[in-house]
Amino acid sequence: MSQRIRVYLKILFAMAMDAGMINVSMYLAMYLRFDVPHIPAVYLQPYLHVAVFFTLATIVLFWIMRIYHRLWQYAGSRDAQVLIGAILGSAVLLGASLFLVGASHYPRGVYLLYVLFALALVGGWRFLLRSYYDFTWIPRSLNAPRILIVGAGKAGQLVAQELSRHPEVGIAIGFLDDDQLKRGMQIGALKVLGTTPQLRQVARDHGVDQVLFAIPSAAGSVLRPLVEECRRIGVKVRTLPAINQMIGGQVLVSQIRDVQIEDLLQREPATVDLAEIAGYVTGRTVMVTGAGGTIGSELARQVALFAPKNLILLGLDETSIFDIDRELRTRHPELSIVPVVADLRDQQRLEQVLSKTRPQVIFHAAAHKHVPLMEVQPPEAIRNNVQGLWQLIDMSHRLKVETFVFISTDKAVNPTSVYGTTKRIGEMLINIYAKHSSTRFVTVRFGNVLGSRGSVIPIFQQQISQGGPVTITHPDMVRYFMTVAEACQLVIQAGAMGLGGEIFVLDMGEPIRILDLASNLIRLSGLKPGQDIDIVVTGLRPGEKLYEELLTREDQTQATKHERIFVHNGQNFDHERVLPLMELLVEAAQNDDERRIRHLLREIVPEYQPMAPVPLVRDGDLGQGGRIRVSH
Repeated sequence: MSQRIRVYLKILFAMAMDAGMINVSMYLAMYLRFDVPHIPAVYLQPYLHVAVFFTLATIVLFWIMRIYHRLWQYAGSRDAQVLIGAILGSAVLLGASLFLVGASHYPRGVYLLYVLFALALVGGWRFLLRSYYDFTWIPRSLNAPRILIVGAGKAGQLVAQELSRHPEVGIAIGFLDDDQLKRGMQIGALKVLGTTPQLRQVARDHGVDQVLFAIPSAAGSVLRPLVEECRRIGVKVRTLPAINQMIGGQVLVSQIRDVQIEDLLQREPATVDLAEIAGYVTGRTVMVTGAGGTIGSELARQVALFAPKNLILLGLDETSIFDIDRELRTRHPELSIVPVVADLRDQQRLEQVLSKTRPQVIFHAAAHKHVPLMEVQPPEAIRNNVQGLWQLIDMSHRLKVETFVFISTDKAVNPTSVYGTTKRIGEMLINIYAKHSSTRFVTVRFGNVLGSRGSVIPIFQQQISQGGPVTITHPDMVRYFMTVAEACQLVIQAGAMGLGGEIFVLDMGEPIRILDLASNLIRLSGLKPGQDIDIVVTGLRPGEKLYEELLTREDQTQATKHERIFVHNGQNFDHERVLPLMELLVEAAQNDDERRIRHLLREIVPEYQPMAPVPLVRDGDLGQGGRIRVSH
């Protein structure tokens, strides 16, 4: 029997059950209301005349309200609300049916009792079905881990229900929650055993093997001490994805995963002004360059949520553009998506694309970003990050694009690398054009995003999976990190706030020492840094800094209405001096003249100072018996 036929049979069975239950409900309502051995014929006969019509009309109403399209084994409060609405609608249909045959003399109590009985019977058999699915007999011989759920909210309840259906994955033994009022309370079959400060005691008293964090929106500052406590007591730690990533709002056992470094570093979710963003994105043709990259693809995902008229995905890597195009078409089948494979350096091709698609908003995320790689081939960095950007800015100005948002980096501040200097030149170009264009040109500057391609975290994870060593360039190196989702939300928000020419600087939180990052990743893998996995210092690579800056000492920022976005109005550049130098820079790149390129970079950006070698420290102690060593 095919899957489709089985679905149809289930729906027909549900309809037959409902048909019987609503008629039984009406009979019981009349029987109880009149309290006599037999229902008076004056009331019974009119109902018998309309019973078939009323039953069919109710079934149609249930279909319209999608009662038969719900998975009742996962039923929740929302499903109950829809069912109550359907039963109340059925009572209205009952009254209308009786009125049509001239029987408007039924007491109001009959209708009230009908609603109560229908709720009990129509809803009852469905929630019995859910109870059947929720009930699981756990054999004593099952050697499954005992799981303590941290968080007795909605996510915690969902994961407890899912674990009850899959005891082979783990047996939930109770909750921890910071709300003192929940302590000792019963949630389903489980009890709230205490608060998070009691984690060690509860884990010891109840023989806990795993701790599962069911607080998907918790900031890293909340998770870090709890994860560290679990590590000290030797308990495995797992967590859930964000609620908005759960399929249909449900938790699946396949979604339960190990805690990742992103979980420990994430902050409270950023709030954005949805109306303000919608004002310049919704109904517009929006282009994202570098749409296949980490930042570009996330920008595309978030822009898609605001229902643009068209979403243009531009990039040079055809595979990544294909992937994000397919993903967005699956998530947003109603959205007009235009994938474009093009090179920003190809002026003729770029002009054809922009003239044909006519974007009104452009988010420019495309760039060569790998610092050491660009340091040894500066002509490529100039051609892509300066020449390509300049052509795109100039065409946007001539085509009167409404808003142009340029993604910059903290490496543009007091740059020590070719890459950082090209980004600083990009900021200068944005500032120059903003003063003479009807296009709102704005820059958004921020640090590293977690998990981006080529960043330290994927590299560390690969090194750990291979047994080490984990290599860092200097033990004192620090970096700012932000989740890609938060960065892109704030980029889109900043684009709504800009008037033209501003540099918006994102609040990156506290800088993180790369050595600590490597150590935490090793511990999250269940290993000990310096013992199971060595940490080796290799020395700074060309163009690298020990620390990054979001502002120079001379820069001054002002707060905006968003607590994580600051604005720096930038400098006034002498475009009559700077633009000719930039033309010479592009020419030097085309001629592959590296010496000339470096000279012109210092002319255009006087604060550019190539990084001097930083001496390495000697072998050092990592604590708890672990050591860090220097590669000589």
